[in-house]
Amino acid sequence: MALSEDDKERVAASVENGAKNFTQEDLKKVMADSETAEEKSRSLGDQIETFKIMWALIQDYWNGDYKNVPWKLIAAIGFAVAYLVSLIDVIPDFIPFLGFMDDALVFAMTLAAFKSEIEEYKKWKALQRAKQD
Repeated sequence: MALSEDDKERVAASVENGAKNFTQEDLKKVMADSETAEEKSRSLGDQIETFKIMWALIQDYWNGDYKNVPWKLIAAIGFAVAYLVSLIDVIPDFIPFLGFMDDALVFAMTLAAFKSEIEEYKKWKALQRAKQD
């Protein structure tokens, strides 16, 4: 079962609008709800690894460890996480099979839009791990 083209367009519009209007206060709320975000991420299927790297990125940003990133990316990731934990989705999570497909699509779209910035973060993160060893 897959999302219809109409659903995909609605998700894309939601992501664009949500990221554009995402604020520091919204990020604060997302970071405060980390337990729910991590719990709900288990439903993302093949996008779970995307979630993990994006979650690590905004945590490092939030903690002040990684600031070499445009706010536009932080807003997009923050919105993706907020979308995941929200009860209000384009396709409600309680609908079997389709309910979490829009959540996964939001992460896939964010990854595609910011691939180079996320790759830079992954390099930085690997370097930080190497320094600890």
